[in-house]
Amino acid sequence: MSFIPRIIVALVVALIVGFGFMYYDKKTGAEWVVSPEQIAAGNGSVETRPGTVAVRAIRSEIADVLPYKWAISGILVGGLAFFMLRRRNA
Repeated sequence: MSFIPRIIVALVVALIVGFGFMYYDKKTGAEWVVSPEQIAAGNGSVETRPGTVAVRAIRSEIADVLPYKWAISGILVGGLAFFMLRRRNA
């Protein structure tokens, strides 16, 4: 495969993987320990562990790292796709 189509395919694959991880993390609530939806459903408070009540949403410790996870995984898989589509000599 020539160079330009390899670049295009690698970019598309990288975007699909990066946005896929983002969608999965947003869908599973990886950003929150206690989400705003849980607070609303619990009528203003949620028991996080025995004897502890949360009245505000609590962000996860890994919430700030998630965008790096999405970007790095997209770049790595895009690079792998670019490498795998190279023309091999017989």
